[in-house]
Amino acid sequence: MARFLTNAQRIIKIDDITPEQEEKWGEEECKTRRILATAYRLTHYFGWDDIIYGHITARVPGHENQILINPYGLHYTEITAGNLLKIDTSGNIIDHGSTKFPFQPIGYTIHSALHTSRPDLGCVLHIHSRAGIALSAAITKIQAVCQANVELGQISYHDYRGQIFKDEDREPLSRDFPAPSKTLIMRNHGLLTGGKTVEEAFTIMYFLHQTCQCYVDTGYLHSPVPHGKVLSREVLESSLEGSAECRYDTEYGVQEFEALARLLDYQGFQTGYPYSELSKSFLDSHKD
Repeated sequence: MARFLTNAQRIIKIDDITPEQEEKWGEEECKTRRILATAYRLTHYFGWDDIIYGHITARVPGHENQILINPYGLHYTEITAGNLLKIDTSGNIIDHGSTKFPFQPIGYTIHSALHTSRPDLGCVLHIHSRAGIALSAAITKIQAVCQANVELGQISYHDYRGQIFKDEDREPLSRDFPAPSKTLIMRNHGLLTGGKTVEEAFTIMYFLHQTCQCYVDTGYLHSPVPHGKVLSREVLESSLEGSAECRYDTEYGVQEFEALARLLDYQGFQTGYPYSELSKSFLDSHKD
């Protein structure tokens, strides 16, 4: 899937916000739009997208009951900062963005339910990747089999009850994804992560998908994990402390996300990402 980006004949830039939109939406919302649209492109880059399905939503700054969501019908390579829809958690469209595409009812139900029940989450990311679906269909409970498990924290599970689009579907989903968990296996369906920021939710998803891929590559989807191969709680906790020590002065996931945003900018996608001073300095030193 990544080759679609690098070999694209036509580049649709990510930051397409006009001066009029900037004035209407304000600085903070526009910043969130640019970051969220960048996350959609990166989801495609990693091959986690599913044609027009799946969603990444972000809470609108200053409006706890409003979220940004992808227009239903656009591929992830077509998502831009300006065409994200703004809806409220009751399903009303606040702003269509730059297209007339609708939002998907299933995506609205899942994401509005979790943004309502989990005020600690600024972003919810849900994908249907091959490795993610395989694990969700085959494994009852994830065991710690690789270093990526360190970043997953408390893992939650939600049993498949059919398509999630009715009001009565909201409560069971919300109940199965309690705080402080930020990792949810939607059995027979896919993967979901949440975070305070888009960057955090995306980075957790990266490590969750690494764990799924480890299960696929080792054959643990088909045979039990040998007892001696399961990492102990003590090892996981110690490793998490070491991971925190390696992080410089940014929120969780920002270092990783900035590196990937730079990758898109090098290819001409014009993310408009609000880089840290360290990244700005690095980019300035490598200008043509």
